[in-house]
Amino acid sequence: MEQIYSYIDEHSQRFIDELATFVKQPSISSQGVGIEDCAALLTRMMEAVGIRYEIMPMGGDTNPPLIYGELMAPAASKTLLIYGHYDVQPPEPLEAWHSPPFEPTIRNGRMFGRGTADNKAQMFAHIKAVEAILKTGNTLPINLKFMFDPEEEIGSPNLDRFIRTTGDKFKADIGYYSDGPVHPSGRPKISFGNRGMCYVEINHQEAGRDVHSGHYAEALPNPNWRMIRFLNSLKDENGRVTIDGFYDDVLPVTEIEKAALAKIPFDEKATLEDLKVSRLNTTEEVGFWEMTTLTPSLNIAGYASGYGGHGAKTIIPCRTKVKIDMRLVKNQNPQDIFQKLKRHMKNHGFDDFEVKLLSCCGPRRTPLDNPDAPAFIRAARKVYEKEPVILPSGGGTVPLAFFDYFLKVPLIAIPYGNPDEMNHAPNENMDLDLFIKGIKASATVFYELAKV
Repeated sequence: MEQIYSYIDEHSQRFIDELATFVKQPSISSQGVGIEDCAALLTRMMEAVGIRYEIMPMGGDTNPPLIYGELMAPAASKTLLIYGHYDVQPPEPLEAWHSPPFEPTIRNGRMFGRGTADNKAQMFAHIKAVEAILKTGNTLPINLKFMFDPEEEIGSPNLDRFIRTTGDKFKADIGYYSDGPVHPSGRPKISFGNRGMCYVEINHQEAGRDVHSGHYAEALPNPNWRMIRFLNSLKDENGRVTIDGFYDDVLPVTEIEKAALAKIPFDEKATLEDLKVSRLNTTEEVGFWEMTTLTPSLNIAGYASGYGGHGAKTIIPCRTKVKIDMRLVKNQNPQDIFQKLKRHMKNHGFDDFEVKLLSCCGPRRTPLDNPDAPAFIRAARKVYEKEPVILPSGGGTVPLAFFDYFLKVPLIAIPYGNPDEMNHAPNENMDLDLFIKGIKASATVFYELAKV
């Protein structure tokens, strides 16, 4: 490993320059900008280090190109499937950037640009790890497969269906991805899952237009009153979701997971100060980490109706719109939850509301006692020289449930980004020291897995 680490250090500036080339190429999936050009660039970078690639159009309306890579080691008995995504979020608002989003700029040891941390630097680290191993005359200790997604930032709408049509191409013993930040303390983080998502929009309209509230007040129904009553029907006074059957399939939190959660650092006072709130909704029974990672949730993400501008405007709005996200945990099915929501609306007299399913994604979770898990822990400990934080599941959503439900491949993540990476926001950035450490971490994971 020292030989490989030395190669990475000696070539770090070239790796940074190549990352800048990668970031400079736009690849905005939501706008259909630059995806094909970025795929061509990525495959050239893979080919340059000896990874055999295949461009696999996924169908759908835009037929986006998934990039598959493969590098087999003759004596290896284990196969690792690496996931990453090369699409990025839109850069707007452009005026909030301190430098153009697709002109990567280095300031204070960080590269600023859209897609630096999410996810180009982190997925590129895996490719550079392969180079470091092979260029130092070493043999790859495991078989590697790569799956680089062109649509993660829009929920990967074609990926699940596409994976189900590609047979055994993506079969592996274990899966790996790097996305998100290290722990705020600077300790590496190892995540074993993600919550799923059921995101809906609900519309209700009473009149054909907004009207003067003085002329029609109380005589004309205001759609907001019924919408408010509907929203109140979704939770009880303790915050528990009241949709019938919402919790039926929830996978219970295991004792080993509870023990891992108890070890995760959490500064409640600093969190309250940062968020400018006086309290959290946690309880003695369910603490912060369990509530935000292993417990399902229902959240009002947006509410729009009437006049919200400066000054007064006395109207009765004709329509109201609400957006709700429901974060789901292992064994909950987003389509099933959507049907249960619709039954709830019907049973409570709100079936005349229009409800749309805007996006859905299943949850996934790898058991903490997976036999390959110690390899990831040893690799993180070796590279970062700190004890890793073990997270049974992340609170957010990544469209990778097919690893659990179709491929039957356990999936573990080590994020390489900095805590203030500003992903999805202006001035997204990647700490370049962490980028280089990420390359070392990927190479170390490969060798540690070969020992299991």
